[in-house]
Amino acid sequence: MNEQQFLYQHPPLMKWEAVGQQFDQYALFFITDRDGTIVYMDDSLLRQLSGRYHDVHQFVERTDGIVSSLRDANVWRGKTVVDDRPAYVHVHLFQSHIVWTGFFLLATDGYNDSLTGALSYESFQHMLWERMNEREPFALLSLNLDRFKFINDLIGYECGNELLKQVAERLQRHQHLVISRQDRDQFFLAFYTAKRHDIRRAIDDVIQSFSTPFYLTEHELTVTPSIGVSVFPDDATDWTTLVSLADLALETAKENGGNTYCFYTNELKKTNEEKLYIQHSIRKALKQNEFTLQYQPIVDIQTGDIVAVEALLRWFHPKRGWISPATFIPIAEETNLIQPIGDWVLRNVCEQSKKWKEKGLPHVQIGVNVSIKQFLQADLVKHIEHVLRTYDLDPFCLKLEITESMAMHHIDYVLAQLQSLKNLGLQLAVDDFGTGYSSLNYLKKLPVDIIKIDRSFVQDMVKHSYDLSIVRAVIQVAHSLQMKVVAEGVETEEQLAILKREGCDRAQGYYFSKPLATEQFEQLVQQKKGRSH
Repeated sequence: MNEQQFLYQHPPLMKWEAVGQQFDQYALFFITDRDGTIVYMDDSLLRQLSGRYHDVHQFVERTDGIVSSLRDANVWRGKTVVDDRPAYVHVHLFQSHIVWTGFFLLATDGYNDSLTGALSYESFQHMLWERMNEREPFALLSLNLDRFKFINDLIGYECGNELLKQVAERLQRHQHLVISRQDRDQFFLAFYTAKRHDIRRAIDDVIQSFSTPFYLTEHELTVTPSIGVSVFPDDATDWTTLVSLADLALETAKENGGNTYCFYTNELKKTNEEKLYIQHSIRKALKQNEFTLQYQPIVDIQTGDIVAVEALLRWFHPKRGWISPATFIPIAEETNLIQPIGDWVLRNVCEQSKKWKEKGLPHVQIGVNVSIKQFLQADLVKHIEHVLRTYDLDPFCLKLEITESMAMHHIDYVLAQLQSLKNLGLQLAVDDFGTGYSSLNYLKKLPVDIIKIDRSFVQDMVKHSYDLSIVRAVIQVAHSLQMKVVAEGVETEEQLAILKREGCDRAQGYYFSKPLATEQFEQLVQQKKGRSH
């Protein structure tokens, strides 16, 4: 069988140019046996390689993934490299031999991504459209680098580009995958099978390839990927839907902590529809003023005086009624709606503090919870300073609360940001302490004023000596660092008695008061003020 006979029997090869591929004048054509030994090579190819027969032989040796895929299907088609040049190859199992045919690709700006050398998204799309037209199955992988924006901001744009080049280089080592980059850290990969176990094995190999650090000019970085998977034609039969489903699965992989992958399922679709509804409703809630704030007192354990208050966000949906923050806050964080929500909370808290001051209420410091996305904003300090100036408030009136888990991530940046907020005159607190698995020794690095012990330890310390030991240790270490300690979730007199005995400074919980509407909190403060007189 010569080249013309083979092409005649495989007309899809003749249609490549029609779907937007650009080819060099030389065709690839050679035949190997099943062990990879070259038994025939086209004369024009041999001339073009200047007789460097071993270059093709080395190429065949590097294509174990392609050859092994022929065990499940008789055909493999995709982009690879021959003689250090990009080529599009059709590999066909023909009786006892493997026929390799294809074309070298022209090095045009439109075909390859100019930064990484991976396929451009448009070329990748054309390539897979061809497979879709021929009803040939494949898996579409949507890949992002975990925390890339933060890493890029930290190391700079040029180093970020170098990282992307190295990532693309590692991905391209997987011969059985077709690699494309759409934008920044958005990569798309194609794997020419619909068999889940083969797809999982390929993805495991990709994730494993990220286990080795990336070495840049001034940095050594360990970067992990998140991957979402959709399969043609099982999940969708049109390109737009297939991409959106892979992206949906990608978001789920990110939510699961990153460095993992997720296949699209119908359950994901239902979950996504609910998220989209909540997301849309949050946007409406911001415009229609559906959010409200409630205030839970924080009490001095020794005197019983209200010394501070925590502002808690609440949402009454016009159709669903009260929606728990545990439901809508994670969705707001995923969609960046947490930033306008956080700004709304900050402004309303400052406005309320000013009103209480004008009414002559005793001074109480208001605590505001800050999400990780808010905290990582470069202009956070300037923004808070502007809001405080707008409402003519002393910074000491405001206390910002971050969770322990937030403090443990991006440590250098967090410490610098905390110090800037401290310099502004704000009070700072670490919330839910004890749940993030940080050591007590870590406390001394944090420029904070208050440690809030998580409610789980407070509620269990009555029954379990282990929890009591943790509470005691936190109080002792915090006091040695000149920090105040607040116990959260105090519900019984017995819990209060233990905290008082251990020297805890303040407490918060239903034993003292549930979260209150503005008017109810004002009444409570006035009552305590009246009794003190």
